[in-house]
Amino acid sequence: MKSISIVIPAYNEERTIAQIIEKVKEVNLAPLEKEIIVVDNGSNDKTLEILKNISSIKVFVEREKGKGFALRRGFREATGDLLVIQDADLEYNPSDIKKLLEKSGERIAIYGSRNIGPERKGGLLARLGVWFLTKEFNFLFGTDLTDLWTCYKLFPKEAKELFKGGGFESELSFSTKLVKNGYQIVDVPISYNFPRTKAEGKKIRYRDGIWGIFILLKEKFTTN
Repeated sequence: MKSISIVIPAYNEERTIAQIIEKVKEVNLAPLEKEIIVVDNGSNDKTLEILKNISSIKVFVEREKGKGFALRRGFREATGDLLVIQDADLEYNPSDIKKLLEKSGERIAIYGSRNIGPERKGGLLARLGVWFLTKEFNFLFGTDLTDLWTCYKLFPKEAKELFKGGGFESELSFSTKLVKNGYQIVDVPISYNFPRTKAEGKKIRYRDGIWGIFILLKEKFTTN
């Protein structure tokens, strides 16, 4: 029977980690077997303590700081035929993973787009930043995506070898490597709750978006 690994990177997510895992557990992805992997990225709150008391999940600790390093560890430990990223906050609804699965196939990566269908929520600057990066990516790599920097990315297990560690930019680099290695990226509409604030635990910053502009240019002219 085929299986899916849901990889959740977590850093100081004591407010929401138990809730999001419960939501992931509730999603019926049959006939796929479901594996839930949580990678704690060196939290200094109660995240890891909470994780140790949750059943039916696999927990790993990655001390090298950065979301990309946590994801790389999770992908390395994953045993599923398909892998999908799930953030540890409550901005994305795990029930939408089923929408991604409807489009899955060999050498296809499916992204959950916040910009198709319902009106996009969130701050104007953040939305403009993602819009610009998506347009840049489409121009450089000949794609037609609507939401490059989304959490939800579902892909075959073979593609995980293309993912390198780092910070938030790692997911941008991963997208470029998918295209360079012959994978088709398809996006499907998903729901999206209002993003949390910095005070509520939001980690990504505007400087990450600015750095992302240069990352995409670098990847375009790098052979790998």
